[in-house]
Amino acid sequence: MNRFAALVALAACQPPGASTPTTRPAPAPLAFSLRDLVGDWRWLYHADEAGTSRVEDERWRFERDPGNANRLLGRYLRSVEVRALDREPFHCNQRPWYRQRALYDVTAELDGDQFVIRETGYTTEPSPCDHGFRHMADYRATPRGDQLALSWGDGSQTLWQIDDAAAPLPEAPWPQSYTPEGAWQWDASSYDADGNIHDEHEWWEITRRGDTRLDATYRRRVTVRSPDGKVIPCAGAASWSFDDAYVLDGQKEEEHWHLWERAVSPGDHPCLRATPRRTLDEATAEQIGAFFVMEWRGKRREILYRPDPAPGT
Repeated sequence: MNRFAALVALAACQPPGASTPTTRPAPAPLAFSLRDLVGDWRWLYHADEAGTSRVEDERWRFERDPGNANRLLGRYLRSVEVRALDREPFHCNQRPWYRQRALYDVTAELDGDQFVIRETGYTTEPSPCDHGFRHMADYRATPRGDQLALSWGDGSQTLWQIDDAAAPLPEAPWPQSYTPEGAWQWDASSYDADGNIHDEHEWWEITRRGDTRLDATYRRRVTVRSPDGKVIPCAGAASWSFDDAYVLDGQKEEEHWHLWERAVSPGDHPCLRATPRRTLDEATAEQIGAFFVMEWRGKRREILYRPDPAPGT
């Protein structure tokens, strides 16, 4: 019997199907539904570049749409915080750090084995460091256990689920409206013609006198110091300081305020004897969120900010 005949005879003696290798069906892919997205998700990114430290933070939340069982409603807060590594102030707010925040509304729907997430609207926190405009986007989202991979165009990011409990969608963490009354501050450092450093601090208090009138006071402290510790001759020391106190009033003009310095109590120091007087000034001011942007005569720009809250508040 030749080799071919032997193989035929062997096949004939085997039960049907015995010559076909036994295979197990592949397990079905993990099934995800919209309810798997309900809860809180987070994305965090940090990078140091161009002399700055940048932290991006997104906190997402999805809930069921009461009017559509095949859709989720969602919202996420995106925060970008940028700090100057050399502590030099940014031009936009005259501080060594700034923050941009926006709250996005989104929807999520199932499309095959992926989800489609669409941004439907947004609000931004008012800030002189933010023009307030955003481009809205659509995302393809693929669940991977407690992760949600988002992709769009040539970009991608991965959200991590931190809570699967249903909760109301978050509201904007900044005020819905702003008023000028209350405490404000301003800080700046510069060099004078002699190469000494001037550290300037102002503490403002603004009160409202009707819808169109303001009263204000501020205390201004200037410290002059030698950068190399040498004695400043007029002071007999390496540094010296003085305090001035000002009284102002203001008038609303359309969307701006016009402020006038009405009186001053000047500080006294031997280094000021040559220039003991102060010249009263005036400014126009615009409130942008938690900042009061002032333009004094001579195009001098000063941006007041709300005092930082105490730790734990």
